[in-house]
Amino acid sequence: MAKLKRVLAGALSLCMVGSMLTACGDDSSSKADASSSKSSAADSSTANSSTADSSTADSSEGGDSSAANPDRKDTSKIHGTDSSQASKDTIRIYCWNTEFKLRLDKFYPKYTKLKVETGTYKDEKGKELTEIKTIDGKKVEWIQNTNDGNVYQTKLDEALKAQPTSDNKVDLFLVEADYAMKYTNGNVALSVQDLGITSDDTKEMYQYTLDAATSSVDNEVKGLSWQATPGLLYYNVDKAKEVLGSDDPAEVQKAVADWDKFKETAEKMKAKGYKMLSSFADTYRVFTSNVSAPWVTDKKLTIDPQIETWIKYTKEWTDAGYINGTDQWQAPWQNDQKPDSKVFCFFFPSWGLPNCLQSNSGDAGKGKWKGTQGPTSWYWGGTWICGAIDSDNQDIVADIMKVMTCNKECAKDITKTENDYTNNKAGIKELQDEGFKSEFLGGQNHLALMSENADKISLKGKISAYDQGCVEKMQGDMGAYFKGETTYEKALEQFKTDIKKLYADLEV
Repeated sequence: MAKLKRVLAGALSLCMVGSMLTACGDDSSSKADASSSKSSAADSSTANSSTADSSTADSSEGGDSSAANPDRKDTSKIHGTDSSQASKDTIRIYCWNTEFKLRLDKFYPKYTKLKVETGTYKDEKGKELTEIKTIDGKKVEWIQNTNDGNVYQTKLDEALKAQPTSDNKVDLFLVEADYAMKYTNGNVALSVQDLGITSDDTKEMYQYTLDAATSSVDNEVKGLSWQATPGLLYYNVDKAKEVLGSDDPAEVQKAVADWDKFKETAEKMKAKGYKMLSSFADTYRVFTSNVSAPWVTDKKLTIDPQIETWIKYTKEWTDAGYINGTDQWQAPWQNDQKPDSKVFCFFFPSWGLPNCLQSNSGDAGKGKWKGTQGPTSWYWGGTWICGAIDSDNQDIVADIMKVMTCNKECAKDITKTENDYTNNKAGIKELQDEGFKSEFLGGQNHLALMSENADKISLKGKISAYDQGCVEKMQGDMGAYFKGETTYEKALEQFKTDIKKLYADLEV
């Protein structure tokens, strides 16, 4: 997941370096990347004497795999014999939010507390610590940067470029689908085979999660995910009863079975004083999941017909008063997820249920939302765990990846505890057979709906290394058009200008 809080364009990064201090069960700190996830730099904790470092993103190379050490050769398992003892005694993890921290905290048995001598470590506020989080007695250090504006990628690229001779080696880093191939093709991530993880270990994973992290250079898998990310439409049960006469998922599905039906239902909601959607971006990933071509092919920018359809419908629905006009990931959008808001439905992938809807809705939202298929099957993102070449803690990296992504019982526990959809088909099947019910969804077993969508997910021919920047700029620049502040032609021209600034090597 999750894997998974995106604020559009131009944010400052907050580089939070330190050990994990978050307590179990704090779902608010795992909100999906505010891309995912992604807001991203909020709620992290530090556990050493380093302080937060804010810096402006330099994303000029954000989509170029050359930023990820093109001249490096994959030398398989390199154990960093020239690194410092401090580096060997530290597990250093690059991330953009706290979701994976919480997963380790709850579900990885070796992630434990260690009492330390007073004065050795301090948190981000300068308070001296008496304990830190460790794995096998080694301190865990988290380097967290916001995902916005390619800041995370820029900082990670800098660290990976310095990796061969660094005294602060990266051991593990996380990537999203929007830019995973940049790192799987960039000779900076260890193949899972080199880490001792076999095809038998990964046999219950959804194939697309393996495809997304498979290098097109050497055809080796270089990352694993604990989650699969099928999407559903989640609707407010009270509004469904009032306007549609039923809150039964099968009946509501009839009212949103295709985009024409969706529009008819939006008009009915409007007549009762409700909005169908909160943000312009709420349907974006539903359309982009079904594109026929990636954003970039052979360095040439392409705007797929599905994206053009999203623009057309969103403008039409905005002008008709069906959309509340909020910005995704911002407070008004989050508030629209409360059960007493004026918004009827949200499109969320698997990680969006626990990290967005459930978190933002709170206890008052229990039993007030249910899920259904919606107009089409779709997915959004996910989080992949990658081991860094030259890590001097590869045995620990391998164990983390194997336990967190290959272990069926761990996967089941994550789904039962977090309401997340995990990347283990056997585990999901067992949960369904056991009568899994989501308390938040009023006892609904939504796993069957998710499983149907998960089996259809394919990333082949749909993703490129430039996707994050293209997504952010398209949503941001078209927002002005949706609001009536500019024309479509001017918004499109601005998008192309912004993309050229962000990725100078592209033909736009």
